[in-house]
Amino acid sequence: MPVTVRATTLHDLPSLIVDCLNPVFSERIYLSITEPIPVGEALGYHAAHVSAGFPHFVAVDGDQLVGMCDISPSAPPRIGAQQHNATLGMLLVPSARGQGIGERLIRAAIAACGSRWERIELSVYGHNERAHRLYKRVGFIEEGRRLGAWKLDGNRSDIIDMVYRPGQSSSI
Repeated sequence: MPVTVRATTLHDLPSLIVDCLNPVFSERIYLSITEPIPVGEALGYHAAHVSAGFPHFVAVDGDQLVGMCDISPSAPPRIGAQQHNATLGMLLVPSARGQGIGERLIRAAIAACGSRWERIELSVYGHNERAHRLYKRVGFIEEGRRLGAWKLDGNRSDIIDMVYRPGQSSSI
């Protein structure tokens, strides 16, 4: 059965946390969170984003969630000078990687933004070369590199800051 990409529902959230987020956090290599988080804590965060109508998509393989991508404001409303910025977050469970699912998730989330934000930002670790190539392929460009800013378990890597500008990037 092909993997489906669709908007996240509140019903999806417990499975998203247990089956996707926490296992990828536990890998300790791709995301800034490196330990599973309590379901209740994650539910509140993601439920607020879904309820607010921010782009939030899941990848579903049969009845199993295998990935997600969301875009949300980079700053709270009181920081008025940054309301044109949003942040993209994405993850896939190991079995879903390398199949084009991440690209489908990103394209769906960006398309759902419309003209809501002028900049969609993300950070990717230098050692995550596959994700870096994916982001470039969909139109993100590098804005900066924080040398050696990722350090965990005795390993170091750069953090690469990237941006997608709707209307200026041609890949979506």
